[in-house]
Amino acid sequence: MFVRRCRTYLVVLMALVLAVPDLFLAAGPAQAAPTQVTWTASTARPYSDPVWYPLRRPASVSCNFQNAGCGSFHGYWALDLLGQRGDPVHAAGAGILHIGSLDRTCKTSSSSDAPGVWVWIDHGAGVVSRYHHLDSVTVADGALVTPSTRIGTMGSTGDFAPCTTNYLHFEVRTGGVKGTRMNPGQLLGCEGARRQSFPAVWGYQAWNQVAKVSRRTPLLDNSCLPTGTATPSAPASVTGTRGNSQAVLSWTPPASAAGTVDRYVVAQQLWSPSVGRWNDPTFRTVPASQLSSTATGLTNGRLYRYRVLAHNSAGNSAWTRFVEVVPATVPAIPATDRSLTASYDTVRFAWWKATAQGTPVTSYTVAIRRLRSTGWTAWSYRTVPADTLSHRFTGLREAATYQVAVRADSAVGSSRYGTYRSITTPRR
Repeated sequence: MFVRRCRTYLVVLMALVLAVPDLFLAAGPAQAAPTQVTWTASTARPYSDPVWYPLRRPASVSCNFQNAGCGSFHGYWALDLLGQRGDPVHAAGAGILHIGSLDRTCKTSSSSDAPGVWVWIDHGAGVVSRYHHLDSVTVADGALVTPSTRIGTMGSTGDFAPCTTNYLHFEVRTGGVKGTRMNPGQLLGCEGARRQSFPAVWGYQAWNQVAKVSRRTPLLDNSCLPTGTATPSAPASVTGTRGNSQAVLSWTPPASAAGTVDRYVVAQQLWSPSVGRWNDPTFRTVPASQLSSTATGLTNGRLYRYRVLAHNSAGNSAWTRFVEVVPATVPAIPATDRSLTASYDTVRFAWWKATAQGTPVTSYTVAIRRLRSTGWTAWSYRTVPADTLSHRFTGLREAATYQVAVRADSAVGSSRYGTYRSITTPRR
């Protein structure tokens, strides 16, 4: 009887819950979902440092840099994050996205580098983040992206055959897309309105302290992202001046947020005429207090180009325009032993072509002077075209001793005079 009554009361209670659900809800207002932020991409401020965790759905932390359970599987910094096929992948920072490959095949050898479908993001100054083993890419090559941009989805392309493990292989590099892998450091994530740092939220200082699949990131979103990039504007101007095997770059501070700059970065590229393209850039860091930098060890006569950006705690500014520099110095000293002859009133002087050192020889300056009983007269000068390698001095005195010399001239300046040569005109 007691059991039958309890069943009857339970049926009545369930009917009331279904009919009037609000009576059985806890008092107080309903909790609204966090507002999702759109971080707007900007051509004026295209970059930020890659400091945001790239996943939003839960994922297990697998191998990174010889962490426990992985042995020597990763002998370099990278994060393998295990999830589900189709999980959204977001940019770790603002930048310019490039597609590395759309190869969907599996690899069969552990020695082969097969990232499968992968993309990379240029964050300025040679800082790059890479995203491997994607199932799909959801933005176009060359697109401006931010951490609110879904750049692709997680997959298993490029994994070991038969490619059944879905995961994101995430890297941060310096020195370009093929540069040195670096510690990604703490990565930020939005857990509702709270901004969390991973793996610090678990009590770890670095990712390699997290044992394989011992931690799983929570469900994250975009609610705590900033709406834009707080980097400085690009340096206001840049100039380049050539020197002997060097180039001197100078710039002015950014017009915006100049006081936040902690360093400048100069990019250098060399033009290769044999292949008709610029070589990969190299980067040099300059203290914030310095507004110039000298590139040394260059090859005179080769074409280099440079640009500069500013960095603060948020990341890199946009680049300045390129400036081109051809290092050069004055021509080599002409050799003067080619020919020297005289008649009673004429001296003919010939020299060897001077070697240009970065810029063409534009002319030669020849000089002559006569020996008197009290010493040499002042030099008398003539300028001859660059394709002329001799000169006739006329109207001279017979039986007189003369001395001649020559230098090479260019847009950079003039060489020193070559070895002085002496000759005496004969009598009639």
